[in-house]
Amino acid sequence: MVNYFENVKTAEELKAAYKGLVKQYHPDVYGEAGNDILKEIHSQLEKASKQIDLNNYPLYNDTDKEDTAEQAEMKETFAKEAMGYTNPEGYLFAMYWINRLRPANHRNALTEHNFSGWNIWTLELKKVLTGYQSAQWATFNQAIEKGYIVKKGEKGTSATLAVVSKAKDDEEKDKIFYKGYTVFNFDQFEEMDEQTKIEKQKMLTDKKAKWENKKDYKKPLKKFDSKYAVVA
Repeated sequence: MVNYFENVKTAEELKAAYKGLVKQYHPDVYGEAGNDILKEIHSQLEKASKQIDLNNYPLYNDTDKEDTAEQAEMKETFAKEAMGYTNPEGYLFAMYWINRLRPANHRNALTEHNFSGWNIWTLELKKVLTGYQSAQWATFNQAIEKGYIVKKGEKGTSATLAVVSKAKDDEEKDKIFYKGYTVFNFDQFEEMDEQTKIEKQKMLTDKKAKWENKKDYKKPLKKFDSKYAVVA
């Protein structure tokens, strides 16, 4: 099968290539066979467009946006007010939206993952109320793998992992499973000395090996195969 957009890299190139192909394979020019070719071109056009979007707007964004003094003050006020409500994250979201404020770019730099959904507002609330300067978060074990450890006395923040199971042929809707886990802000970490790093990383390796040797270890991992999408 011919890939009509194989060498296209930008939206402008895609638009120009598409116009050229339509002229070339129009039925009035190419004959009836052009109809089938144009169907394939339109199918490939959609896929090529999505790929260009992915290339230009990567899934992981590691940029931070600086707030003005006024914006920072407004955020702190709204975060404190939010704690008086049953659903503080919902109140914070509403006040940000009304006042055209944007939350920090909460992300896990160790796994190159941006948090999404309600996790953004949970982490935003914690960041503003505690005065954390960083918008980066990671789990306890992820930090150990990279040579960091949580400072004594620090407490984590609860986040939610949503695992989406794609619908099977006999099912109408996707299924979503939720799992809670704990993350720490980068301001709560400190670098380990070499001896501590060796000890902690060995402990983590032994722990993983212990689980891998269990009889049913592989079974729960099936939910994370290609038919599942992880959202956090």
